[in-house]
Amino acid sequence: MEGEEKYVGWVRSMGRAGLFDLWERVKKGEDLSPWSPGRAFEFLILRAFQLEGAQVIWPFRGEWEQVDGAIYVEGLSCLLECKHWREPVDFSPIAKLKVRVDRRPPPVVGLFFSARDFTLPARQELHAHSLRNVLLWGTRDVDLALRNGMRTALGIKWRKAVEEAVMDYELEAEDFR
Repeated sequence: MEGEEKYVGWVRSMGRAGLFDLWERVKKGEDLSPWSPGRAFEFLILRAFQLEGAQVIWPFRGEWEQVDGAIYVEGLSCLLECKHWREPVDFSPIAKLKVRVDRRPPPVVGLFFSARDFTLPARQELHAHSLRNVLLWGTRDVDLALRNGMRTALGIKWRKAVEEAVMDYELEAEDFR
């Protein structure tokens, strides 16, 4: 994608402090020029995992789809979708990520990050469908994961999904003790 190398280089120069600053700007809805809309959030999440030693594949286009990125960590292979919308995310883009994940080998899991959380109907749809391969990450999850470790947060969310079938588990500060 045009300009992607510039974004990758820029975000790779950021350490944890830079990511915290960028996350605060994302949450406040600040203008993030020269980033194209939504891209800063995608790259922030990928860089946060990379800083903790995850293998990161930056955004890419396949023949049929555009993917926000992939990470390989803790024995998991994950496709990422990140939405930085003004409103909470509804179910449609979650279902779209599920289709992308389902096109891959069964061990692949989707990680859906939203800078504005998810609508109640989206969460209800998630529980009503047999959608068991996409984990939701809302604002609070990102806050806690950036502070306490993305890899640790992923492990907590994965464990809740496996043990309790909760795909939208909301992280708590106590989870990291």
